[in-house]
Amino acid sequence: MFLFDTLPQQQSNIASYRLDGQKVWLKKATKRNSRWVYLPLTLLARWLKLEALNPVPNLGGEQSVALEAERIRALSAAGIAVPVVLSETSEALLLADVGTEEAPAQTLLESLTQANTPDEIDHLLSIGISALNDVHTRSCYLSEAFARNILVNKEGVVFIDFETDPGQYHELTDCMVRDWHCFIFSLYGKLSKRPLHRERLTAALISGLQDARDDVRERFIATLPRLKRMKKIPFQRFGSDGKKIAHTLHALALIDQHLRRK
Repeated sequence: MFLFDTLPQQQSNIASYRLDGQKVWLKKATKRNSRWVYLPLTLLARWLKLEALNPVPNLGGEQSVALEAERIRALSAAGIAVPVVLSETSEALLLADVGTEEAPAQTLLESLTQANTPDEIDHLLSIGISALNDVHTRSCYLSEAFARNILVNKEGVVFIDFETDPGQYHELTDCMVRDWHCFIFSLYGKLSKRPLHRERLTAALISGLQDARDDVRERFIATLPRLKRMKKIPFQRFGSDGKKIAHTLHALALIDQHLRRK
């Protein structure tokens, strides 16, 4: 069996192969993250009193493999686009690639950075945000809703990376609010030096949040005044990463003003 034969030879956590003319991905169990990794975010969530920001630990090892397979099956059963699990062991998953040889899948982030016109940017943001809202409409949530975990193919978007289950630590609405924060911070962080992308992103997020579930939109809006407390921190002094956070907080303030006028 391909999975059993290949697994002992693979050094990286994830690698692609050709199997029967099809591209596949072999994803191995990873080590558990140290609990100290989550301490800064835990302290921030406590300071801001934002439950949705409390970290969701990656348990690593066999637990993360079993959890990812379980979450993929559950999301697929709910009608959400996720990779197909071709085979699995306690130590790894073999996943079908979601692109084609003629049209390889790219992350939403990669696609956006290659887009140069407002129409291209708007289209990519629209399909990503609409897909996120669709997940929530089906009473589901993602794991790490970062732009790097959203793949764009010829049919739309596919969500990947389910080694964690926020539902084990948060109630449903907070899981969905967490999705929005992951999505937003990942995009502004990477697109902070692209004025056109930032402008289109802010407009798309306002529209997308207006279309979100009422409970999710209301709770998300409720988190924004608390995030404003972070503006007291001079992030601009902390290099490029600090500037990305500052850009994101500024954008969230604009989004907050707009949504509260509606």
